[in-house]
Amino acid sequence: MNPPLEELKRRFAAFVAGFAKGSDQDLYNIRLKEQHSLRVLDQAQGITRACGFDLETAYLTHAAALFHDAGRFPQYAEYKTFSDADSENHARLGVRTLLRSDLLRGLSKKARRVIIGAVALHNVHRLPADLNPTLDKVTRVVRDSDKLDIIPVILEHLGGDRPLNPVVVLGLEDDAERYSPEILAQVMRRELAEYRLMRWANDFRLLLISWVYDLNHAWARRALLERGLLDRLFQGLPGDRAVSALRDQVNQDLKALIQGRTLA
Repeated sequence: MNPPLEELKRRFAAFVAGFAKGSDQDLYNIRLKEQHSLRVLDQAQGITRACGFDLETAYLTHAAALFHDAGRFPQYAEYKTFSDADSENHARLGVRTLLRSDLLRGLSKKARRVIIGAVALHNVHRLPADLNPTLDKVTRVVRDSDKLDIIPVILEHLGGDRPLNPVVVLGLEDDAERYSPEILAQVMRRELAEYRLMRWANDFRLLLISWVYDLNHAWARRALLERGLLDRLFQGLPGDRAVSALRDQVNQDLKALIQGRTLA
């Protein structure tokens, strides 16, 4: 029998404690990812309840959500960054971390395989079309849950008068009136924006807006709308004609997706 989720949470807390050292800023960045992981678990529990997952699949989903960012802790310890481009892919690092630690001790082979697979796939640009059905189901919840928590975290760090935390906003330049037209064009085409194209802090807002087109569950889409996250993302952008047109399109698209309609 797989260990209960509460045991996995205790292991995770002990795992994180091993990285909680250094300057106040280091401790802040580590705690940020710890709290993010726990909130992603909360989001995943909301989705699995809404979707009526069976107990086994719900357990696998919750465990994968809890451990999805396990690679962030050794990443920060070695490189002092959360930028994969400036270090290494945190999902692959997470897989290695899970294999080398005791976080998955006592889990069945099936459970380990699904959880490790979901961690490996949680940050890919697009999911493969031929995934095992259980892995596909679990990974889609983890991806939605991750997005729902990342958005308010980034919004918090992009707002206010304090200097941007370069670790959280990936070293982007802060200019309230600037954004990359290439990223806005990607979102207008209903594509996922690419991290590699980001230069300005507003590009991060546009990238997060593009996630409207990669949410898998109605529960997650409704949460994005009802929590006001989409409005907050647009509020930080310039009010020019191109951004206004994008805002109209994305709001209409999100409402259509919530209603289960196919986008034209």
